[in-house]
Amino acid sequence: MKSRPDIVVLNDYASTTGGSTAVAVASALGLVQAGHRVTYFSCVGPVAPALRDVPNLEVHCLGDAELIRHPQRWRAFFSGLHNRPAVRSLRAVLARHDPDETIVHAHTWTKALSPYALAAVTDAGFPLVVTLHDFSIVCPNGGFFVYPRNEVCRRRPLSASCLACSCDRRNIGHKAWRTVRTWLQNRHLRIPEQVAHYVAVSDFSAAVLRPHLPASVPLTVVSPPVPCVDQGPAAVGENSNFVYAGRLVPEKGVRLFAEAAASTGLPAVMIGEGELRGELTARFPRLRFTGWLDAAAMRRELRAARALVFPSHWYETLGLVAVEAAAAGVPVIVSRHCAAADVVRDGETGLHFDGSEESLTAAMRRLADDAPLATRLGDAAYRWYWENPWTVDRHVADLKKVYDRVSRAQPAEEPGHECVAGLGAR
Repeated sequence: MKSRPDIVVLNDYASTTGGSTAVAVASALGLVQAGHRVTYFSCVGPVAPALRDVPNLEVHCLGDAELIRHPQRWRAFFSGLHNRPAVRSLRAVLARHDPDETIVHAHTWTKALSPYALAAVTDAGFPLVVTLHDFSIVCPNGGFFVYPRNEVCRRRPLSASCLACSCDRRNIGHKAWRTVRTWLQNRHLRIPEQVAHYVAVSDFSAAVLRPHLPASVPLTVVSPPVPCVDQGPAAVGENSNFVYAGRLVPEKGVRLFAEAAASTGLPAVMIGEGELRGELTARFPRLRFTGWLDAAAMRRELRAARALVFPSHWYETLGLVAVEAAAAGVPVIVSRHCAAADVVRDGETGLHFDGSEESLTAAMRRLADDAPLATRLGDAAYRWYWENPWTVDRHVADLKKVYDRVSRAQPAEEPGHECVAGLGAR
């Protein structure tokens, strides 16, 4: 394979709708800048302005609806299992590429493309790299989480106990549909063992996934790009707000944060939207809600914070806002049971808590009462990020080392490290 292989990026969306698509778009543009010819293939539009009219970047967007918003529910039901029009279009795109000179890199496929898009890649003989933005490669609901009980799931995917568990955020019928999709993906199409290389976004998520993936397929941790603006460390010792940023949904621990803020009486800010907005507004009138913010407004809120609170109940795969906070010199209070703990050194750049309200309130009070401690943690977080910032160039350089290993199909030095440990028997 040539030193700069062509790259075909697969992603459900052509516009930034979340962290995974932001990574897919940034990677595609970064790879073009690094001299690769890139094709970006997606289902759901519109096409992001950043992807338009870029030399050596070809964009294919089918203009389909996201499954959850599809006007024809029965069509969405079957399309989510096997999106035949998308697969036909992808095969036509792949037919214009040489499998010996091209690598296909998949980011998301469960919201529109379907598992058969991945099968089309491997059936045509192309090496497939998959970035694990969530746990959908093995877990039917994609989160290793029992949503009705708001607890982490430690069942083995597709085991009898998994099949019997009503874990979906909607209903048991939707769990059954997701189970069928995962069975098709993993047992019928056998996608996991046909992947050439997995890319995880954190050590934590890699450790969760590694026991469930084929041992023969390498897995490398590559940090996603989180480009930030260097404005120096925030004056956290002079600030008072404790800030949450993300979706307002149960698994993110937003009730826990709201209750901790209420019990301490500390000023708290909720950045984001979600199904719990109405409940939280009614129960906690002292909370300030901002809705979603653009990048500049988000930076202003972070720089006005004493600390960012990351109280997630579920594993997460990383938690990019924790990295953004570090870049601003803001300490993070994070649950030690989620992936964001990977980027927060307890007692050095932030504080870990054990997931309970008592532990969270103690951490919040500790930072509220000790301005020098908050300043020391924030300054250390700032140095941690800016000593080796998470730029697109860094991300692409690490991806290219993965691609080089795939191209040579033999052991080679990796950009980060291969995670082989797990979190215990599941």
